Amino acid sequence: MLGRTRRELLIDGAGLAVAGAGLALLEPAAARATPQPAPPETESDRVIRLLRLELLLLFASRHVLGSSLLYPRAQQTVGTLRAHAEAHIAALRVRLTALGGVAPSPPANVAAADRHLAHRRISERLGQLRGAGDALRLLLDIERVTVGAYFVALIKLEDPALIRLAAEIMANGAQHEVMLTKLLDHDDLQQAVPYGLVQGSQ
Repeated sequence: MLGRTRRELLIDGAGLAVAGAGLALLEPAAARATPQPAPPETESDRVIRLLRLELLLLFASRHVLGSSLLYPRAQQTVGTLRAHAEAHIAALRVRLTALGGVAPSPPANVAAADRHLAHRRISERLGQLRGAGDALRLLLDIERVTVGAYFVALIKLEDPALIRLAAEIMANGAQHEVMLTKLLDHDDLQQAVPYGLVQGSQ
């Protein structure tokens, strides 16, 4: 440093000042680019997810019942599923209102319901059903996804009343699985027993 001229020292100082200014300008952009953590999930969020599935099941049940795909025994079984879905939705809405949440809307039409099915990785589509077997398999797949969603919810729910309600609805969903599988497998009870292990997502 002793052998450097005043001019060289001034140039170096100016360079450091410019570099510092550049870093100062970059810092806000870097801060904006940093992903913000997702807000913590609430009880209302969990209930809304369950309601969306129940509304999808109800829409699918009504659509199938309104078609000419089902034979009389299957119509009776799906009619029971529809009534239970309506009761589940009413009970979940009561709990959601108590939590200050707003209930989601049901699928607006078949195309919207089919998008929900695709999102849940259910292969059948309401708009492509070709017979009673297709319709019953679709409802069975929705029931299995719904039971899985309640399984996940029970791990996370904190409100005792909600935990009890979710457990009751999950058990009812397992009963629906048996009812639908019996129709598909000609009353073979060994095939109708629900899976002992449940996996799912909300």
